[in-house]
Amino acid sequence: PQSVTPQQPRKPLSLASSLTSSPIAEGCIRFKFTLRKADGTDLGLNVSHNENEEVLHVDSVRPGGAVDAWNRQCAGGVGFGAKAVMPGDRIISVNNVSKDPQKMLEECRDKQLLKLEIARYDGSAGGVA
Repeated sequence: PQSVTPQQPRKPLSLASSLTSSPIAEGCIRFKFTLRKADGTDLGLNVSHNENEEVLHVDSVRPGGAVDAWNRQCAGGVGFGAKAVMPGDRIISVNNVSKDPQKMLEECRDKQLLKLEIARYDGSAGGVA
């Protein structure tokens, strides 16, 4: 008896590549957007970073924050959520400050207008966490 087994690995479809995002590595997309925090509203992200890394890791998006509002706007657009910020994303630049997680955090806290650059890695790419 013959059995046919598909040899192609299954990968999730990424609609983000059709937007203004650009691949920076295999299994990675990068996108930028500008966000204005309303008075009395924080960014609404829980982030972390390791000493030897130059990025901020998005651990979670808190309801009611500026990023949550951005994500709700993204949900109705073309590419539906491809530019929404999600847990697992990496913030690689804030207001053109990069490679310094502490200064990036200060920008997020102190400024109302934030230009964010996000990198998203495909979870099936087998990258090292």
